[in-house]
Amino acid sequence: MTQRSWRWNWLPDQGSGSELFEHEATSSGHALRGRIVASQDGAGIEASYVVETDTAWRTRRVRVEIANRDRALEISANGIGRWSDAGGTWIPALDGCIDVDLSLTPATNTLPIRRLGLPVGEGADIKVAYVLAPDLSLRAGPQRYTRLGDRFWRFRGVDIDFTADISVDEEGFVVDYPGLFQRI
Repeated sequence: MTQRSWRWNWLPDQGSGSELFEHEATSSGHALRGRIVASQDGAGIEASYVVETDTAWRTRRVRVEIANRDRALEISANGIGRWSDAGGTWIPALDGCIDVDLSLTPATNTLPIRRLGLPVGEGADIKVAYVLAPDLSLRAGPQRYTRLGDRFWRFRGVDIDFTADISVDEEGFVVDYPGLFQRI
């Protein structure tokens, strides 16, 4: 088992705040955990999340809580594109999504970066289970990841017309997400 932790600061385009992040790797997969205290659009957010994956970085379970707004979301996936809610009810709108993307954190960018394992110069279109905070709305979101260099990726939110060139460390975790997040 290996464990790492660090802090991300939110940058002006995202709001203001920070996240304490932990990554744990075990023989059965990965756990990404974060605690966030921030202000977004003038409103305070106290949030936490856990994202569990298998060893191939396919999302298997997600739990997000917005403590100061008494909201929580728990969903799980079978690793091949079928999702269900906490009660086990299938969520057909997420069919085909392998990864989750939580709007509150850059941690979930690591999931497709690691899972896809693209060579430099290659790109891939994916569909993610997108969780928008603080309301915890859930929808499928088309995205494109292109590997620009050893530690540089272009992220494109296809349906929201958003593009960012992000830098990552040797394990694929975000170091700098221009305008949104920066690791310290």
